[in-house]
Amino acid sequence: MTQLRAWGSAWEHGIPEQRGVILAGPAGCGKTSAALALAGEMGWEVVELNASDARSGPVIEGVALRAGLFEGFAADGAAPRTKLILLDEADNLYERPEQSTSKVKDFSDRGGRKAVMRTLRETRQPVILTVNDLYALTKGSGGAFRRLAQTIKFQQLPAAIIREVLNTVAVAESIEIEPAVVQRLAENAHGDLRGAINDLQSLAEGGLTVDDEQVDALGVRDRKAEMFATLRAIFEGDDYDGPRKAVFDLHEPPGEIATWVSDNLPLTYRQPNDLERAYSRVAHADVLLARTRRQQNFSLWGYASELLSSGVALSRRHHPSGARLQFPSWIRKMGASRGTRAARDSLAAKVGAAVHISKRQAKLEQLAVVASSCHGNAKYAARIAGKLELTEAELAQLLSTNTKDSAVKAVMKASQEFRQERDVVTLKMPPSTKKTARTAEAKVEEVEPAKPDVAADKGQKSLFDF
Repeated sequence: MTQLRAWGSAWEHGIPEQRGVILAGPAGCGKTSAALALAGEMGWEVVELNASDARSGPVIEGVALRAGLFEGFAADGAAPRTKLILLDEADNLYERPEQSTSKVKDFSDRGGRKAVMRTLRETRQPVILTVNDLYALTKGSGGAFRRLAQTIKFQQLPAAIIREVLNTVAVAESIEIEPAVVQRLAENAHGDLRGAINDLQSLAEGGLTVDDEQVDALGVRDRKAEMFATLRAIFEGDDYDGPRKAVFDLHEPPGEIATWVSDNLPLTYRQPNDLERAYSRVAHADVLLARTRRQQNFSLWGYASELLSSGVALSRRHHPSGARLQFPSWIRKMGASRGTRAARDSLAAKVGAAVHISKRQAKLEQLAVVASSCHGNAKYAARIAGKLELTEAELAQLLSTNTKDSAVKAVMKASQEFRQERDVVTLKMPPSTKKTARTAEAKVEEVEPAKPDVAADKGQKSLFDF
């Protein structure tokens, strides 16, 4: 709460460098409550968009951005009043189609991420985003959120704090509950204070007495861990069950987990022997994942997950370095090169179609040859670009440059004459076929009188001229 107060106080002296804050942590740890508490302390008006609202690009720009660009007024209308723009569960923006039972695709939040980024860049009012999964918000193009907003992480609440809050609520609501039952509710919540209070409320609906039997009927809450919490469980774990459970609760494919683990291992395991043992486990997991792809035998996923979780954790003989975990460099590079890779793939497909080979084979064998032929020979490059109907991006890939290069523009202009060319196919008939055709034409002339050649009068060619 100290970091959040410091950020809020900075707004009293003007607009800070980071105009937004991301409150990241598991569900029910008090993120939204902390934001509302800050607004109450600072005397700010709250403009909130939560997960139950449509949060498409136009909606966010019409509500959040507009509120961020203009000041509000106090109740007496005498002085400007700061507004806090609160976007709850910002990691749950439904921009991709989700298949429902009615087979209707949900695009209700399309353009929301881009609109939130624009709001953080242009706002003149404080903005707070709350997220359960920081990785879901910042992966891919969402990496800009880390530059635009300060990140404050909330930890999972211990059972002791949840127990104290439940006791306070029980006393205030005159609910009779044994201390052992309160302890069970606190432990079953797994750090979710909001969930624990909801459980207590649901058990007290039928009467103001809560016992063990009711808690047994309630069951245990299941929580999905986020990627960084899972990595910490692996790198800091010293038993078999903890890392294994963290990976299985993550609900991510082992291939993605392997990328994160292998990229962060050198940061946390500094001893060469620990690294050797850990990478040996990762290598075995990679072999199993390759067999899964090749044989479509997904039962091997379980073994790969065991190696990536408990195998890596038990490879460590020394204390972890405690270094800050980071996004895999491979994910960052793949995101930055998405457009280049798409142009290369489409170029390989066109070259492969022209020489009657697969796209993969063209990429491995032919692209380098064609590119070498085009370098330094603008006329040949123009002919290739025209015949293959290349786009600017594909031509730039072939010439190892970018679309803004003047050479690309010149070659594209010169390629227009080749794009308009169409080859005429002439069929050659054998002598016996020609004789049969002449005999058939003579018989037709005997039956029907010759008609005037209208096409010849107009200077046009008939089909037989070709």
